[in-house]
Amino acid sequence: MRQFFFCGCVAVTLLAASLAGAAPPPAPVAAPSPSVSSPATGTPEDARNHMLRGMAAIEMAKSPEDFGVAEDEFRMATEIAPQMAIAWFNLGKAQTQLGHYAAAIESYRQYLALAPGAKDAQGVRDEIVKLEFRQELVTKAQSRAGIWMGQDGTPYTLTLAGNRMTFKTNRRRVPEEEVRSTYPLVGTVPNSDLTQAEYQLIIQGNHLTGTWNRGAVPADKCTVPPDTAEVSGELNDKEHKIVLHHDRTTYEAATQMSLLGDDSCGGIVAGERKTVEDVLYGPLAKGGLGVGLYGLTSWWDGGFSLVHFGWQGRLGVTNVKSGTPAFEAGLRDKDEILSIDGVAVKSLSAGEAVMRLHGDIGSSVTLEIVREDQKEPLSLTLRRVEVPVAVPQDVSTAWLN
Repeated sequence: MRQFFFCGCVAVTLLAASLAGAAPPPAPVAAPSPSVSSPATGTPEDARNHMLRGMAAIEMAKSPEDFGVAEDEFRMATEIAPQMAIAWFNLGKAQTQLGHYAAAIESYRQYLALAPGAKDAQGVRDEIVKLEFRQELVTKAQSRAGIWMGQDGTPYTLTLAGNRMTFKTNRRRVPEEEVRSTYPLVGTVPNSDLTQAEYQLIIQGNHLTGTWNRGAVPADKCTVPPDTAEVSGELNDKEHKIVLHHDRTTYEAATQMSLLGDDSCGGIVAGERKTVEDVLYGPLAKGGLGVGLYGLTSWWDGGFSLVHFGWQGRLGVTNVKSGTPAFEAGLRDKDEILSIDGVAVKSLSAGEAVMRLHGDIGSSVTLEIVREDQKEPLSLTLRRVEVPVAVPQDVSTAWLN
């Protein structure tokens, strides 16, 4: 065993030197878990060989990802010779470089259990404290992934890669103050089509920087070109929101009437650049009502009334199926939600309203609703059920809340 420990000491020296000149540990991200395979078997000599192979892999490593080979070799050494303390130490080093912080913590703990009197024991204990902090950041970052709601009712899917955050949607309604579409004798024509939009952000602490991109916008017979801008903002984990600021161009798109043929685009004029604020709320919890919502981007009272585009401070439900918890609690199609847990819907943005409807699965939410055939509002308490927290790619498909 002394022979193996001597070899391990050489490995420590080489590993420390290699790590000192390698790239710094990756930013806190959702690192993939170490691969799971059948435990290695062999002789003490085989364990020694795996240690040497791991050392060689480190010497050849040119990127953090290359340490995966070393991790596998050191892991096999520990499986063949579980009492080889230095193999656990080297395994922890490789796992740290890969961002496998939870696994590295366990490897270092194994090392301390086998070599409690080692000269570097205190240093390893200190390293565990640092890794626990990194793991907390990883867990915190992972918890942000999912569906976020814009204040205008736009759902965004957030994905994470290191310190990069990407919000994507194909359901953004372009407001009239951004693109004004006109038609002769009619005047302004509402933009009812949805378009794509994306935020590419880098997070440093709570500060965000990056870019905003919007896809082309159908404006009757015209197509307004895409737009892009630099973004700055702040992340507020406590309030579950992100506040973003960026410029965007205003456009005027005029459709030209034709008496003899098809109408055509009469021209698109780019106006001034305006600074706007967007607030995103999320991520949505997995518990919801299990029904559809309408009113997030437009409201129609039915009959011959006009459709009012944009958030009107009114929220209705649809797709309340018989036998579901929402139906059993008394909710029905076309019910309008007046308040959520005592907070008036008209006082909220569309994103805030959806955020309040979501919560832990099994938790309760109290709604004040009004029904078409009843004059007095009703108070209903519902238990949240698990709902698919995902946005369908087909923009014509409703999504559950």
